[in-house]
Amino acid sequence: MTNLNAVMLPLLLVEDNAGDARLIQIMLAEVGGFQISWVDRLSKALVAIPDGNFGAVLLDLSLPDARGMEGIDAIRHLAPTLPVVILTGLDDEEMGRCAVRHGCQDYLVKGQGEGNLIRRTLIYAIERKAVEEERRQNAETLKRILMQTVRTISLALEMRDPYTTGHQRRVAQLAVAIGLRLGLDEFRLEGLKTGSLIHDIGKLHVPAEFLSRPGRLSVEAFQVVKMHPSLGAEIIRNIEFPWPVATMIQQHHERVDGSGYPCGVKGDDIILEARIIAVADVFEAIVSHRPYRPALGLKAAFDEIRLHSGERYDAAVVDACIAVVEEKGEQPFDSED
Repeated sequence: MTNLNAVMLPLLLVEDNAGDARLIQIMLAEVGGFQISWVDRLSKALVAIPDGNFGAVLLDLSLPDARGMEGIDAIRHLAPTLPVVILTGLDDEEMGRCAVRHGCQDYLVKGQGEGNLIRRTLIYAIERKAVEEERRQNAETLKRILMQTVRTISLALEMRDPYTTGHQRRVAQLAVAIGLRLGLDEFRLEGLKTGSLIHDIGKLHVPAEFLSRPGRLSVEAFQVVKMHPSLGAEIIRNIEFPWPVATMIQQHHERVDGSGYPCGVKGDDIILEARIIAVADVFEAIVSHRPYRPALGLKAAFDEIRLHSGERYDAAVVDACIAVVEEKGEQPFDSED
């Protein structure tokens, strides 16, 4: 990390009071280390930031064109990695906490410190923001690796079962679209996608000839296939996903009325993600070719989920699925994402 005490840091001062701005510039000039640019409006700051290569922003909360958290929010939206330190005349502890929640690194009150305090606060803010950004990038890298691993596992299963190539990917696409329609946040959608991509991982324990055999399975063979949700949950049980992926896999063949397998769980005891995967799984299977039958088409899929809405399948999920597919037309599973 750069030694911030040994370089001149470009600082953007956003302060509408010319006297206060001049005093701040004098105090920081006395301690040294900053190349200060001063603007008296938020709008001017937003113009200066993209080309200014600033190390930090020293921001007043009371500006002619922005009050309270507006300035923080606007700067964070424009430059998420740029450290923001508040220097304001508002000596309000709750306001300070609110400012930090909105993304500033620190909160200083005018007249309660001298140049060295402001300098130390700015340097600490820059260092802390750099650490936060490094952690964020590391987290993004780990997330990409996790998703690549999940997709590789999904591909490994498809290689054993060529008749259902792309099934888990298409189920994931439809499930995420349903989840989005139902208002799931980004974090839950990410978990839903992960669980959907490997919902059939338990079939790695099912003999390959059962998966690709033309014609319907015998009762005995189908009992083996019905073990795959529990086997899948067991396979990934020790992976510390930030979402209930094992439960999604365990429950994706459960039904709202308790008629599903492997445990006969029903109603709200089935987590929402599993109820979504259940509908997406059935819908995709009906519109796709299988060893024992040709693709049945969208009408048959609509008929199945409508007929059993509120019984086998969650009614809200069914409605969302129908809305999504009708919106997407005849090609609901065409994305390669």
